[in-house]
Amino acid sequence: MPALPVFKLGMLAVRQLSKYVAHFIKQKAKNNATFRNYFCIPPAQFYNRVETRTKMWTMKISKPNTIKPLSEAAAIDLGASMLGELVLFIICGAAVISEVSRQVRSERRKKEEKIQAAIKITNKILKMEETIEHQEKFIQEISKALKSLGKQIEVPHDEKFKSKLMRPVIVTRSIDTQVTIPTMDKKIQVIL
Repeated sequence: MPALPVFKLGMLAVRQLSKYVAHFIKQKAKNNATFRNYFCIPPAQFYNRVETRTKMWTMKISKPNTIKPLSEAAAIDLGASMLGELVLFIICGAAVISEVSRQVRSERRKKEEKIQAAIKITNKILKMEETIEHQEKFIQEISKALKSLGKQIEVPHDEKFKSKLMRPVIVTRSIDTQVTIPTMDKKIQVIL
């Protein structure tokens, strides 16, 4: 499912929810004098003063001497709407922060899994090399034993096996992580 329609649907839900929260706050403000006088009306009057001064400044008119305050009903309505928007903004902000932190944890976990997979593969290669070295020694001993019995055996690869890999070194940078596997010939880098 595309992310954009889900985002639009979420924004529509937030808009609808903000109307119900604002309506609830208006009802509380009408019924509770303390809530009305300390939480609804002062932010609305402050917003009215800032808005009036900003409009006067943008129209390049001199500062007004007095700014007419809003009526109590208009202040309650504006304050309730502002508080409703603030509550929803906090909820949406918390949801966004939660989602971002979840994605960061997921990316970190995936990077750790890649590093562990690279180390596991490197260790398997090193174990195979040890097995090959052991088998080379065993073939040489069998060849010596057959020579002492007077029988000749031909070994298709007469050269001695030399391990090209050494122990892996993990290098961590701020941007990405890479596993550096030093070899006798060159360095192999696996960027994760």
